Amino acid sequence: MQQDEDNKQGIIDKINTPPEVENSELKDWRNEHGYPSNNFLQSLADQSLEDSSLTGKAATEKLKSIATDLDVSFGPNTSIEELIGRIRAVSRSGINTTT
Repeated sequence: MQQDEDNKQGIIDKINTPPEVENSELKDWRNEHGYPSNNFLQSLADQSLEDSSLTGKAATEKLKSIATDLDVSFGPNTSIEELIGRIRAVSRSGINTTT
């Protein structure tokens, strides 16, 4: 039963994911330190700001997902630029911290 539900969800996810997002680097965003690179963040920001299609919306959602994964606080009115800045700040502080 659970496998059937998982299969259904996988099909729904595939339908809701644009092909250009599915085949892009959006799936795996972590670098060797576990944080997104500046280039990767900039490419997502560019897509979010310039493209109102599904790709742009997917890029915006990916940025929010990354922020959530990194425990970056943001609200519904947080701009893309501000979100990117917060993610970069967390990434810099995490990379510079030694354990």
